[in-house]
Amino acid sequence: MRIMIFICLVLSPLVLTGMELFHPAHFTANPGMTAYLCHPQPHDPHYDALAYFGPHWWFLLHMVQTPLVVLVGIGLLILGDTFYRDPAYKPKGEIFSWISRSAVFLFVVYFTVLDSIGGIALGRQLLVIDQLFAAGEISGYDAHVIQRFLDIMWVDSWVGGVGSFVSLTGSWAVFVAASSLAIYLILNKKINIISFALLLGFGWELQLAHASYHGPIAFSSLALATMIYLYQSRLSKQDPFSVTSK
Repeated sequence: MRIMIFICLVLSPLVLTGMELFHPAHFTANPGMTAYLCHPQPHDPHYDALAYFGPHWWFLLHMVQTPLVVLVGIGLLILGDTFYRDPAYKPKGEIFSWISRSAVFLFVVYFTVLDSIGGIALGRQLLVIDQLFAAGEISGYDAHVIQRFLDIMWVDSWVGGVGSFVSLTGSWAVFVAASSLAIYLILNKKINIISFALLLGFGWELQLAHASYHGPIAFSSLALATMIYLYQSRLSKQDPFSVTSK
């Protein structure tokens, strides 16, 4: 279990931290989603990311990011005593664990939907448009119409990449999941106040955005909170995932 939690809540967040540094933000209105994402972009403080490598990177980023986020969700469920608990153990504030589990479910579902539509599928669509245009199979006008359609879908109120039902549901779900889990863990003396604050910070920052710089701050906070938890548990000679640890 220690290995699984390390993979889910330390290793995966650290990989995500590095990747999200190259996930740009603030391009929706200026210069527009397709105008920005269709081409590699150098570092520009306005877009927060250290750099953007083009649509191939957008596709690869979300192909890797999606399963890593699922691993993070699994790790949060493990910490909330979801998969195993001694029947004799009566934790305090168990309602917070149930709230966290429900919110993790919503987070994983809607974050996966968001990444599938606005990340993986969009990345491939941008690449296909470029290929068709380069091959002369579509005209400049055709490409413009398609790109205009993609720009509108990017801000769609239901499935858009920003401010949509899908994106906002996933964002607020992770905040509820992290904050409820933090309360459950500290009530049962499984974490200290530092890890508690870091878990809250993780949930709040990821609620704001997973792009740079909110994403890197969120995932690094989660990794640090988990490492502190593991270290202190080791010092106390307790199994950090044992439900009977006092």
